Amino acid sequence: MSEDKIKQQGSHKKHHHKRKKTSSLKKWGIGVGIVVAALLVIGGVLMAKVYLDAKDVVDNTYQKANVKSKRTTGSVSLDKEAPFSVLILGVDTGEEGRADQGRSDTMMVATINPKTDLTTLTSLPRDTKIPITGHGTDNKLNAAYAYGDVSLAMDTIQNYLNIPIDYYIQMNMKGLEELTGSVGPITVNNPFAFNGYAKGEIELTESNVLAFSRMRHDDPNGDYGRQKRQRSVVTELGKKIASIDGVTNYQSILSVLESNMKTNLNFSDMKEIVTKYRSAIGKIKDVQLQGQSQMINGVSYEVVPSAQVTKVSNMIRKQLDLD
Repeated sequence: MSEDKIKQQGSHKKHHHKRKKTSSLKKWGIGVGIVVAALLVIGGVLMAKVYLDAKDVVDNTYQKANVKSKRTTGSVSLDKEAPFSVLILGVDTGEEGRADQGRSDTMMVATINPKTDLTTLTSLPRDTKIPITGHGTDNKLNAAYAYGDVSLAMDTIQNYLNIPIDYYIQMNMKGLEELTGSVGPITVNNPFAFNGYAKGEIELTESNVLAFSRMRHDDPNGDYGRQKRQRSVVTELGKKIASIDGVTNYQSILSVLESNMKTNLNFSDMKEIVTKYRSAIGKIKDVQLQGQSQMINGVSYEVVPSAQVTKVSNMIRKQLDLD
């Protein structure tokens, strides 16, 4: 495969939600993204009380991002079913006694287009050599979050890929464990055996999901292999949450999200996404920004050819219906 070719692993799966008639219960879907967490596929069936609890949680997780939109219109119109983008970050803030800001361990750009009924997850290597906006120097991509939290990460990626980032969803890596504990075991396909994980279909629980998601040194594909495993975990968690009916485990799930997640999606935004974008979020395609490992001044980077950056940029812009 040439350096500028995008690696894609198509995962075209539709999630069908059964609707049950009831006179006393009003059902709602709640959309929450995580990736390694941060993308939970829009889904879940919630009763009227859950709606109220969910609203409180979303209100508590809301945090504005101080980023100027690269859209000529200023902002995306969810009520008009416009395609939109979300930066999904899994961060290590607070882990293992860490007191500083930490870095973004995982980054994906999700683009959701209701016209094409497609969601694209583009993984960005955390070690990508990239100009950090406002710092006048190149560094690893995950340094942007450490320097200026999610706002600088959004701005840096916007400038690097020449795309608008409309929203973000950030989740502490520890939340991945807790979320898996709330929804129950998930089953993923493991490409090779390592550290006690067998090759093939394996079950992940609260006790082993984080280690499975974060390992990279024993992966023959390094960070790229890890990113692929993380996307599989995210997808299966989304499917598991979407399968929950009524109030089963909802309080535990909402508690985990409230403790570990931040987003600039408000409750009104989420309701729009649930009602108007559900079909698109049921069909997912994986894309990988691909570079080559290089040692530069004693530091290991992923150096992405300009042709690859342009190709990924054009792909995302097309998904967002931009010129």
